[in-house]
Amino acid sequence: AGRGCRRSSGGGSRGRRRTPAKRSALLTVAVPSACVMGVAGIAAASVTGLGSDSKSDSTTTQAAADPSSVKPVAANTKVDTQLANLSHEADDFADRASRTQERLDLKERQAAAKQKAEEEAAAKEAARPKFLLPVKQKGLSAYFGQAGVNWMSVHTGIDFPVSYGTPVMAATDGTIRTQYNTAYGNMAIVTSPDGTETWYCHLSSTKLRSGSVKAGDVIAYSGSSGNSTGPHLHFEVRPGGGSAIDPLPWLRGHGLDPT
Repeated sequence: AGRGCRRSSGGGSRGRRRTPAKRSALLTVAVPSACVMGVAGIAAASVTGLGSDSKSDSTTTQAAADPSSVKPVAANTKVDTQLANLSHEADDFADRASRTQERLDLKERQAAAKQKAEEEAAAKEAARPKFLLPVKQKGLSAYFGQAGVNWMSVHTGIDFPVSYGTPVMAATDGTIRTQYNTAYGNMAIVTSPDGTETWYCHLSSTKLRSGSVKAGDVIAYSGSSGNSTGPHLHFEVRPGGGSAIDPLPWLRGHGLDPT
């Protein structure tokens, strides 16, 4: 490149020799250097780019969670939630079971109390006297079968000489009814389960007029109504509602003695 060349012209004449232009050594060296530098720059840029991508990837990798660790955390959270739910359900079940047991215990206590009350009532009923004297005061002023000016015929009952207003009690269990008679005055009649009637006569008033009574219940108050010479209780016993019998043996037959 540094050497000149000869050129022939037409007509056989020689051309003039031209001195070749001088090239700069700097340009000559610079061109290959530029090429080399260009290639090196591209390579460096590539390497730098690769390094940048690698760094970016590394940064991204460090910032993102490890997928292998995400699943166990989620699984643990799910298990914890299930355990919490199971614990809550267990507590709820225990509470309901406790309340159920309390209700069962209450029912059992109530049933036991009811049974005890029934047993006590039955024992009390069994021990309760089924026959009692019609008044608390003992002693008689007249007996059955007596005759005298005070009776139109023989005496059909026994008389208890009690004061006016003395409580009169049912001698037996049964049902009561009341009526008035010119001879007996105010009357209360108690019919026992076997049909025996007990009469309570010459009363001042009656406390009960109908319904069920038990032996010992106060049913009336003594007086002197009807054919009477003074306050007293006339008491009669009539089996099956028939004729009057002597009340004294009947009372004694039930363990009672009015004398």
